[in-house]
Amino acid sequence: MNFKLVFAAFIAFTAVDLSAQELALKLSQHPNKEAVIVAVHGVRKDTIGTVPLDQNGRGALAFKTKQPHTGLANLTIKGKAYLSYDFVLSPSENLTIICDMEYVYAQNTKILNSPENDCLNRWFDNATLYKQQIGLNQELSKLYKTEEPFLLKLETEKQRVEKLLQKLVDTINQSTLFAGKYMQFKLAQEEKLAKVWESNETKTIAKNFFTQIDFDALYGSSMWFGIINSCMEVYTKESLYFGTFGADVASNLKHIKNQQVYEDFIDAAISVTEKFSWNTDQDAIVDFIIKDNRLKYPTGKLEKIIEAHKLTVGKKAPNLLITNPFIIKSKTTILKTSELNSKYSLLLFYQSDCGHCETVIDGLKVHYEDIVKKGIKIISIAGDTVQETYKTSASQFPWADTYCDVKGMNGINFKNYAVLGTPTMYILDSKGIILSKLATINEVLEFMNHKG
Repeated sequence: MNFKLVFAAFIAFTAVDLSAQELALKLSQHPNKEAVIVAVHGVRKDTIGTVPLDQNGRGALAFKTKQPHTGLANLTIKGKAYLSYDFVLSPSENLTIICDMEYVYAQNTKILNSPENDCLNRWFDNATLYKQQIGLNQELSKLYKTEEPFLLKLETEKQRVEKLLQKLVDTINQSTLFAGKYMQFKLAQEEKLAKVWESNETKTIAKNFFTQIDFDALYGSSMWFGIINSCMEVYTKESLYFGTFGADVASNLKHIKNQQVYEDFIDAAISVTEKFSWNTDQDAIVDFIIKDNRLKYPTGKLEKIIEAHKLTVGKKAPNLLITNPFIIKSKTTILKTSELNSKYSLLLFYQSDCGHCETVIDGLKVHYEDIVKKGIKIISIAGDTVQETYKTSASQFPWADTYCDVKGMNGINFKNYAVLGTPTMYILDSKGIILSKLATINEVLEFMNHKG
């Protein structure tokens, strides 16, 4: 046989073998069923394949490309709502799941060819055992007086088990497997984050943990939301670390390798800043995103937030594009913000059916005379989609500059000013420079008082 042909065939076989990945199932109690494999990705669960099982309950899922993440996956059987089995799926493993019982769970299931699952199951069981032993030891110690000999034996046993637990923790921390990362997250939830709210010391521990998280690994752990949410106690107004969340998020983003994880972490962090109104932190995150230039095509709310970030205090406000939808073939007029002919201009973006908008508008009506005396011109832009709704509300305003293109929140001015919600207000100086971005009537009054 030609040696070159044999060698070439061997190389071809090896290349195919290295690139292929397969998950084999041997579930004898589920013949002719369909198994569904779902992977955990952050807060999502993505179906990655359906496996038809033959008359012996056997089947395989052959991946066209290796899975980009190592993480938890879930096995279910169609029509068997009670059945749910979690395991680790790694692109470096071709594992086989074997179960000869109807109920598939850890105690009656074998996983072959998987160091990830072997280690995770062993470490998890040992950690649980050691903690139970320590807990039981502490409870027994309460039943004995200080001078009783058995108390000394309990203390000796406690120290022995604590050494075993520490040895296990050291092994986990040194592991390069996803199983090691998973166990670190699990132990952190139980020890570093469980009582984060108690003191400055516990907050410091949690902050240090948050800034060192491997988010690529956390993404597939099913603890994505739980870990991130638990760490938020570190950054509340009552904490020493209030105002540092944005900087910590930016630092974490630098170390995330996977693009999807990068984008989902941004989404999670921005949601946190919106929930708690941490505007300074949001600015820090958005500033990093813009400079990092790794997020090429932001969409949805994030796109608007990035655009809004560009409309910061000190920047030139976009010109207003005015179209009268009530006139056929109406032309668009450019209302230059540098030529509004007033000392100050208050741009109000609102919707007629918005409760918070009504509160602001009522306040502007009540204080309208004082507002005018301060040299402030009010210009309102409605995000309405019904002509009569807009006309009815605008007819009650004491100011004359009211506009609406009947395109709702998709109107050009809403887009140019990146309005995420109503009411939103901008105060401009006589040259069209943004002086302030406001959302309440009290903020308007504070601005007026500040300007004397």
